[in-house]
Amino acid sequence: MKLSVNDPKLTAYALGEIENEEERAAIEKAVAESDELRQAVAEIRDMGALLSAGLGTEAAPELSELDMARMEQAGKKQAGMPATHGGRPVLARILSWPALSAVAAAAAVALFVFVLVPPYETMQPLPEPFVDEFGLVPVDILPSPPEERQDAERDKEKNERLAQAVVTLEKKADVDSANSPAVMADQLFELSPFEVSVAEDIGYASKSTLAASRMPPPGIVDIRQRTEQWNTESYDTIEETGFRSPLVAPLSTFSIDVDTASYANVRRFLNQGQLPPADAVRIEELINYFPYADMAPGKSLEEGGDPFAVHMAQMPAPWNDEHRLLRIALKGYELPWEERPASNLVFLLDVSGSMNNANKLPLVKEAMDLLVRRLDGRDRVAIVVYAGASGLVLPSTTANNRETIAHALQNLSAGGSTNAGAGIQLAYKVARDHFIQDGNNRVILCTDGDFNVGTTNRGELAEIADKQAEQGVSLTILGFGMGNYKDDMLEELSNKGKGSYAYVDSSAEARKVFLEDLTSNLFKIAKDVKIQVEFNPAQVGAYRLIGYENRRLKAEDFNNDKKKAGDIGPGHSVVALYEIIPAGTDIDLPTVDPLRYQDSPGAKSKGSEVATVKLRYKQPDGDVSKLISRTVKRDDLLFIDQASADFRFSAAVAAFGMRLSGSEFIGDFSFNQIESLAAGAIGNDPGGHRSEFTGLVRLAESLKSTPEQIPPRGDR
Repeated sequence: MKLSVNDPKLTAYALGEIENEEERAAIEKAVAESDELRQAVAEIRDMGALLSAGLGTEAAPELSELDMARMEQAGKKQAGMPATHGGRPVLARILSWPALSAVAAAAAVALFVFVLVPPYETMQPLPEPFVDEFGLVPVDILPSPPEERQDAERDKEKNERLAQAVVTLEKKADVDSANSPAVMADQLFELSPFEVSVAEDIGYASKSTLAASRMPPPGIVDIRQRTEQWNTESYDTIEETGFRSPLVAPLSTFSIDVDTASYANVRRFLNQGQLPPADAVRIEELINYFPYADMAPGKSLEEGGDPFAVHMAQMPAPWNDEHRLLRIALKGYELPWEERPASNLVFLLDVSGSMNNANKLPLVKEAMDLLVRRLDGRDRVAIVVYAGASGLVLPSTTANNRETIAHALQNLSAGGSTNAGAGIQLAYKVARDHFIQDGNNRVILCTDGDFNVGTTNRGELAEIADKQAEQGVSLTILGFGMGNYKDDMLEELSNKGKGSYAYVDSSAEARKVFLEDLTSNLFKIAKDVKIQVEFNPAQVGAYRLIGYENRRLKAEDFNNDKKKAGDIGPGHSVVALYEIIPAGTDIDLPTVDPLRYQDSPGAKSKGSEVATVKLRYKQPDGDVSKLISRTVKRDDLLFIDQASADFRFSAAVAAFGMRLSGSEFIGDFSFNQIESLAAGAIGNDPGGHRSEFTGLVRLAESLKSTPEQIPPRGDR
């Protein structure tokens, strides 16, 4: 496929609106082969993030279907675009964003006009401008500083690509929104994280816009300040793992983790103009958010194979070339959708007052609709809701009864307090009543985690989830919203409930969870997967596991089949990274006195072996684990440019998490260096997630660009 940077399909792809899989794959291939297209995609996504951040908290008055239709037609006519591409016109995509649904792209441009206007105290009075018959003021009358005009002219070609993300409205478009400032523009110039300018001679601004421009700018900075005023989000404390000597602690043991919530949550913070709290950054969830191209098992289970393949590799650590990185990757076998087991799903939906925001309940409905469309007559769906009390909105029904399910969804509304305990108990009861033997029995909880009445104790709720998981009903959690988000509660519930945990910050993320990753999120091919690594002191002076701080296990837990651990789904990629200091390197570590009764350290060590990696797992219906063992040797070390794109990209993501969380081990490795490492390892990028990542790195760099500005975990 041949694409130009001005092709509307490129914009649709960047905004995640290409639903045809073949077309999306063709665009991804074209983008992967062109630096110019990758840059264009990153810029469009940056703009989309800014639009969402700048307007995501605004209340949206309702528009009639006639209003929406008129606005779409106006946009199509002005832009000269076909009615649809990728399934929906660009204007429809813009209108699907919560803050844009009421005032369309016009109000978005109006808001951004304010951002560059200086505060009231420094403003000089503006002359009363000419007003035309529609009460609109031509934008070319507004003064523009010479340097801004020069910047705009210099970057005009580049910025026209961004303009495709906002479809202009006709001058006389009939939008019934009397209190909204009317603005029309054919294009926007380049958007930095906090700046927007409107081109000269190409639009209109109303008198109310000019009056508002004399006020302090209501841009992203104000949104951040408002968020801080009512922020009651909570996260469990993360204590970063330090280096350990294999002479003192030769074993490192942990449970795998396939959750992805932290990555989407970090993205939400960055898109609203904030660096995330250090404890919101779980590096393993950032790394495992992305698909990797590691090979699946070569043998089937019937042939005596394992449900996942194990891959290992070493290369120098990008942030310290005297250290090594050891990558351990698991890749589950693929499960064709038609071969999946039948599902018994109970949606447990939080409809309390705290969910009454555009980025909460409406996204819940959209996510549910995406999932239900993938199910068929073999599957069952029920809907339980809870607020001050709980209730069964939709008794368990076959999933092909789509009209009944859609009707139940459409009638949901938010209000009241949050009694999660009663809702969880009812949802599990419904799941047990319709239990499918050898099937996928699962409760899917959609909430912001702000439980405030009834059973609210984390321990009690976790105990419920734990007991139900033992009886074969798993708990998957989808987190929504901001401000009162309770990540700590939701993460523990998902861990105890033996399910995955994702955070949904956008329609695009809902599609990733329930379209791209549906099979791996709903089904499991192995359970209680544990990893234990024994390091050889003859080759390793010290080591540390990057991330997985709340997944660490005791050494004796590895062989204890009663000790639970994480599950892996079909096609899932699970990656763990160890940073290793080679033996013989001068290091300053806590030590103990020499042991009197133990053999000397290297007496029995295998000279060339760096480590032995052992894994244990159970079949989904089994109670006895199976052992897998592999060794890593010194000569397996690769140069960075020899390492796979997957290895280099996962290292970039790990460095990003370390930099965001203020890790003491990242040194002076900057966001710019992280972006460069990631950009050189994009490779095959299904869904465009790696390209999006490079945009987030740039955004983080713009918020805090120097290492000194990012305090370590203990000081945040």
